[in-house]
Amino acid sequence: MSKKSKQAKMQKDEYQKAVEELDDAYTRFDSITDPYIMDACIFEISALKSRYDCAVRNIKSLYL
Repeated sequence: MSKKSKQAKMQKDEYQKAVEELDDAYTRFDSITDPYIMDACIFEISALKSRYDCAVRNIKSLYL
């Protein structure tokens, strides 16, 4: 396996992990009622969105 294909696989795995974690965070957010936990979920979702955006940029950079 070439270095570029290993890097591409790693980036795709990172992207998939970010998607799954973001989906889980939204599910948790939808099921809670405590305002303090809701705030924590909002911060977590924001951080995960940043991770997702970074993963997308990294994948795009491999193919452009």
